[in-house]
Amino acid sequence: MIKKVIEIKKDIKCNDEVELSWFDMQKPNLTAVSSNGVNFIVKVKFTHLHENDVLLCEDGHTIKVKRSEDNIYILEFTDALNFAKVAYEVGNRHQPIMLDNMKITVLDDISLSDIIEATYKNDYIKITKSTGYFKANGKAHHSH
Repeated sequence: MIKKVIEIKKDIKCNDEVELSWFDMQKPNLTAVSSNGVNFIVKVKFTHLHENDVLLCEDGHTIKVKRSEDNIYILEFTDALNFAKVAYEVGNRHQPIMLDNMKITVLDDISLSDIIEATYKNDYIKITKSTGYFKANGKAHHSH
């Protein structure tokens, strides 16, 4: 049986939890399975989920939202031109991005595979595949 989440709360006692990726937390419609094996569905209007949100189901079951680590690529640049080119290309794909001083972090996403492949061939870019907590700059992954 699938439970329907009817409200998002803060700071209430929970009897279950779910670990979600950054991308899953941005979805307005989500189905997932909690740590206790509970299938549930969330339909959120005008917002997204945050770590430590508590999902209140129709039957009173509560599920605390936890962040999972994401598969990411960290691109480190030695020059501004390559930095700008890659940032532009990723932006054209409307993908979320974490910017730092001469460093770009992106989620491991199939839509970026050609960009990632090209960076491996560029001697001015150091690329590292890793896991970590992704937090996009600005209002990334918004709707138009």
